[in-house]
Amino acid sequence: MDKDRLFQEIDALLSAEGLELSDLRVLRQPGGKPLIQVFIDKDPGGVTLDDCGAWSDKIGAHLDLTEIVTGGYILEVSSPGVDRALRREKDFTRFAGSRVHVRLKRPVNNSRNYHAELKGFADGKVLLSDGLAFPLEDIEEARIEPDYDEILKKHK
Repeated sequence: MDKDRLFQEIDALLSAEGLELSDLRVLRQPGGKPLIQVFIDKDPGGVTLDDCGAWSDKIGAHLDLTEIVTGGYILEVSSPGVDRALRREKDFTRFAGSRVHVRLKRPVNNSRNYHAELKGFADGKVLLSDGLAFPLEDIEEARIEPDYDEILKKHK
C-alpha cells in the first residue's frame, strides 16, 4: 500500500467537499488486515459523529473503486480530537499560541521530547518558545497538549 498516494487521494476527496484531512495512519496488525485511521476536520465547528459515519462510507467506496488498497482493510474515520496531530506548515501556523508536545526522530541536546508553546512556522522550521526551532523533516510527531481544565470550564 502506497501511504503517500492514499493520503493524496483521501485529501483530494475531502478537500473537494470543504473538509480537511488532519492525519492518516496505517497500522499493520500481525496476521490481520491493515487498519487505516483517517482523521477529518472542518472549520469552523469541527466534525460530528454523523460526518464521520458518512465519510467512512464515502472514503471506503472510493478506496474500493480506485483499488488503492489491495485486499481487505479496516477503516476508521474520526475527528482529530483535542490532542490533534500537527503535520503540515498550515497546522503549525493555525495553532500558533497552543501548547505542544514535539517528539523528534533523533535527540537534540540529549532529548527527543519537547513541551513548549508553538510560535509558528518559518523557513521550513517549527518555531517553539525559548528560541527552539526544528526542521519539519526532523519531527516524528507533534501534538497539541490540551488544557483540560480550560476545556472543562467551557462545558460547565
